[in-house]
Amino acid sequence: MSYDDFWFIDTRVQTRNLRRYFIWFILLFAFVTIGSILAIKTMYHNISIIEIDSTTPTITVQEAKATNVNGYIKGELKNESENEVNGKNLFFALFDENLKLVGTEYIEIDTMAAGETKSYELKFKRDNVDSFFVTVVNANNE
Repeated sequence: MSYDDFWFIDTRVQTRNLRRYFIWFILLFAFVTIGSILAIKTMYHNISIIEIDSTTPTITVQEAKATNVNGYIKGELKNESENEVNGKNLFFALFDENLKLVGTEYIEIDTMAAGETKSYELKFKRDNVDSFFVTVVNANNE
């Protein structure tokens, strides 16, 4: 075996090998990333709304999903009154499939002018959430 037989001495082979390793790394990275995203997305299931109890501001829920350990609820608030809304919180009661209370969460509502629309997102870490109730409460009544 001569000194020139090492792969890192011969620049042509080294460049070709490094290019192959780089391409294989990119393909493996893309495969693992796409597989992970698909696996995580399929773990989420829709959770149902028990009731939305609010008149001012109006609460809408656009998406509510959970896994067995966490989840999220996305939606919008709209102040349809002629008065400004302040000092309020969104209150979420989270329930399992037997309607047993799993936990509660709050989102502070900043001041909302008349006619203003805001989006909200609640991320929670609770086990086996299957449904929820949402209402607006005064901030000092937590």
